[in-house]
Amino acid sequence: MDRALERLFRANGHATACHDGGRLASDILYAMGRNERPLADRPEVRLFTGLWRFRPHWRPPIEAWRCARFLRDSVPGAHFVLTVPQPQDWSLWRSGTDAIRCHVFAQGLPPAALPAFWQEQLALHVDRTFALFDGDPRLIVVDPADDPADLAARLDPILPMRTLPFDRWPAFPASPGVMRLLDRPDSPAAPDGWAEDVTRFCLAGLDPEAQGGPEGLSAFACHWDGSRVTDRQGRMRQFTQATPPDAVPLALARRDRHFKLIRAEGVVNDILRLGRSDPVWIDMEDSRWFGSPEGAPLDRPVLCHNRRAGAVNAVLWPLPDQHSIGLPGFDPDAAPDPIPFEEKEDRLIWRGMISGSEMRARGKPGPAAHVWLTRLAEASTPADREAAWQGLCRTNRLAFVRRFFDHPDFDLGVVMAWGWRHMADDPLLAPFCTPRASPDILRRFRYQLCLSGYDHGSNFIGAIDSNSVLLAEEDGWQVFYSGRFKPWQHFIPVARHAADIEDKLAWARAHPSECKAMSAAARVEAAHLRDPEARAHLLRLILDGLAAAR
Repeated sequence: MDRALERLFRANGHATACHDGGRLASDILYAMGRNERPLADRPEVRLFTGLWRFRPHWRPPIEAWRCARFLRDSVPGAHFVLTVPQPQDWSLWRSGTDAIRCHVFAQGLPPAALPAFWQEQLALHVDRTFALFDGDPRLIVVDPADDPADLAARLDPILPMRTLPFDRWPAFPASPGVMRLLDRPDSPAAPDGWAEDVTRFCLAGLDPEAQGGPEGLSAFACHWDGSRVTDRQGRMRQFTQATPPDAVPLALARRDRHFKLIRAEGVVNDILRLGRSDPVWIDMEDSRWFGSPEGAPLDRPVLCHNRRAGAVNAVLWPLPDQHSIGLPGFDPDAAPDPIPFEEKEDRLIWRGMISGSEMRARGKPGPAAHVWLTRLAEASTPADREAAWQGLCRTNRLAFVRRFFDHPDFDLGVVMAWGWRHMADDPLLAPFCTPRASPDILRRFRYQLCLSGYDHGSNFIGAIDSNSVLLAEEDGWQVFYSGRFKPWQHFIPVARHAADIEDKLAWARAHPSECKAMSAAARVEAAHLRDPEARAHLLRLILDGLAAAR
């Protein structure tokens, strides 16, 4: 119906805004949280429709069409079109869209329970909307079984509607993926004590008496006091909190905030989803050295997604845009690796971006890869270009790829990040650049590799949760699950900068039984990361630990 309404209005020359990637719904909720007029920056628009957001699934679902009272009161001159679809058709259609993944994550309900839940919510919304407007002519009700000409006639006194681009409302499209989602088996439950064990690891180094300050925090650091978000200087960030009808409160950053601030929004929503409002410091920047001997000391606990081993007051928390249940490596719907270890190609594969930094013998590394990429892209003389290239070649990932690129035992390739995709055509980089490899391609190989980037390699879980055996660089970085995966029990450890990779690959080839055992144990452990109850219990325990330390 959203697109059909848009088509009707456009056919008659009226400006419309439909969905806009979820921005319309987000803008309405942001205005609701700040008690401002919504959508005021689009005065030319005559129809707003598609007032929902379900992507990415780890951000709260937003159904701004349910905020009828706020919209009525804040836009007094507006008319409202209420479509009343057949509940079963509507709910089954939603079951084949992004709505199901988003609501599974937010509601904690199994997929099979959502259609009935949605039908109840739809009936409640329709009843409330009728009661809210109570005969007010600004409410225009549409039954998809009615003739579209009837709606056009009712709208014509308000906005000219002389052109009818179709003679019936479209039916809800079929959803071929519905049954697969509804029949999804539950993930294996994490064992007793799993959340407690992970919590101890995440809180290791917590010291409320430690000396230090906020100097090591990044520009994206936030303080959530239970209702507001400020930066490290105490200035208000452009965040708000709103409570949609029949939903838990949600935190929402203003549109177009940096994605690392959206990560902080995700942490706050993790907390709100638990029914809590614990005040916390959050820094979801990459490569957090604070609290370690090489970084600035912290005098307060800070939630971060990575830390150096032994860091003080760096408290680990799952990274919302990488570690949330449903994302690659943490997805209960993902098909398991179908290729037995014995049938895989007897070589090692790695794909990844040019992240990481210039290698140093010890301590913090040198300039980051993106610094050298920028210099290479902006070089105006051959000498500057050569200097930038040599700096880039000293970064850990590119140095490894160049060292083994033509080696028969390795299948390596650089996949440029989206922001640097144009550099894949640079004559110096192009020989090493390859297309992104799907899980099906990666799983063809008996050995997969996890290399450090700016911090912990992001492919660790995806690679270890396969019938391959993982070789992982031991780089001193930790994330929330690191304590559960042990070298020689779940993966083959590789020295810093992969200095001993050839020896470790030779060992793996000589010990296939041990490799298979490691791979099997790793898959069992990885499955625990997909248990939503265990994950929620973990987050509660981390918050409890922080509260006890205050």
